[in-house]
Amino acid sequence: MNVAFFLKPKSEVFYLQDSMPLARALHEMRRSGYTSVPVIDREGKYVGAVNEGDFLAALAKTDGERFQLSAPEDAERKRVRDILNRERNPSARIDEPAEELVSRTAGQNYVPIVDDRGVFIGIVTRRNVIRYFLESK
Repeated sequence: MNVAFFLKPKSEVFYLQDSMPLARALHEMRRSGYTSVPVIDREGKYVGAVNEGDFLAALAKTDGERFQLSAPEDAERKRVRDILNRERNPSARIDEPAEELVSRTAGQNYVPIVDDRGVFIGIVTRRNVIRYFLESK
């Protein structure tokens, strides 16, 4: 089984650029309907993932009891690269054994796929993997 069989290509995937201001990125992400998305740099390399909680943590302040939103200027000044989680949703290479990839989808909604240079080429979703196995019965 080949990883490319499960691949949803980059052209069909919603992702963010690491240089985007948080305000624009949050707006785009909310329009997309996704709660966690891949992040790429200007060279197209996968650099991590962000989710709604990352935005909330970056734009909120708390003293332990009170919760307060940051100033609007913070959302324009900060960039996605400032809040992304480089450890969440680790990428897999296109030549990774499909069995290992299937195993990883158990713990991630999607697995970002990169080529041998680290360039983001798409994702494999848990939904596609499950669908494959249900239809192959």
